Amino acid sequence: MNKENTMVLSVLAVNHPGVLLRVAGLFSRRGFNIDSIVACRTENPAFSRLTLVVEGDEATFTQLIRQLLKLEDIVKVRAMETDNCSNSELLLVKVEAAGPSRGGVLKAAQTYGARVLDIGDATVTIEMTGQTDEMDHFIEHMEQFGVREMARTGITALERGDEAILDEE
Repeated sequence: MNKENTMVLSVLAVNHPGVLLRVAGLFSRRGFNIDSIVACRTENPAFSRLTLVVEGDEATFTQLIRQLLKLEDIVKVRAMETDNCSNSELLLVKVEAAGPSRGGVLKAAQTYGARVLDIGDATVTIEMTGQTDEMDHFIEHMEQFGVREMARTGITALERGDEAILDEE
């Protein structure tokens, strides 16, 4: 991910069915790509938080924020620089680990602070959370053993500091 052209958008929405679809549709209609999207209920069940990672320039980000705010169920949008937010993602990866390579896979998981979820006859399934760059390095390291299957959540993020998205500005 090119951090210079990347923006993390934290979107607070009314927790209604179809909100995620409307947001994705807006991006599709405008021809913008979503690098990552995570949606979940917040501490207040009346609201959902969507964390979107998009690439573009300042004009693109400004246009996206304006378009999001026009959607009926969107309460607030916060643009966060990737360096000014606490963020993490989840990775599940199934790696070939038959015979002598199993020890290397398990050692690598331990070195990266990952957790082994399942050990099969010929594979090991590993869970790791952390920054996107850490995930990318871990995947690169695991490729030497053979990545059989992988799933990533995309990042979820909160703005650094004491402010919350619902605080008055």
